[in-house]
Amino acid sequence: MSNHSEELKPIYKKWWFWAIIIVLIIGITGSQSGKSDTNTTSSTSESATSSTENEKTEYNQGEQAILGNGAITVTNVERSQGSEYSKPKSGKEYVIVSLKIENKGKDNLSYNPFYFKMQNSQGQQEDYTITMGVNDDTQLNSGELIPGGSVEGTLVFEEPKGDTGLILIYNDNLWSSKELKIKLQ
Repeated sequence: MSNHSEELKPIYKKWWFWAIIIVLIIGITGSQSGKSDTNTTSSTSESATSSTENEKTEYNQGEQAILGNGAITVTNVERSQGSEYSKPKSGKEYVIVSLKIENKGKDNLSYNPFYFKMQNSQGQQEDYTITMGVNDDTQLNSGELIPGGSVEGTLVFEEPKGDTGLILIYNDNLWSSKELKIKLQ
């Protein structure tokens, strides 16, 4: 009989009900904060709106790309068939991107290889590739930069051989759609 009374508990006394409510509140709050940013932007003065529209989001290799307090420069791009330990799949090659990240702000700036993706000419966006023996000494790790600090490193992506339409994409915030696109040569 005690098992039967447990099954008849009101729904608000079940743990999973409150878990669903919390997830819904977080989702609604997150979507509302995005909407308020949009409304704030649209209600700003005309000069602020025009400066937002003029923010550059597409760059070429060698140009300093700026998003928020971070500045990223792709200094070199190499192609590789791999090492004795790591080989790309058939029809693909490793694209090794050398870059420099600088903190132009007043607060610490986080950096992480997971902030980067590569888009190829087929419209596929992929995360960086973990390899052995290809860029072990130069691989970009994660960390923080103090104001004025900089770091250099490499990222490896596995892309179709000879693809000339590669674009490095940077987004350091999962909750924002703002991203930098750097066309590679």
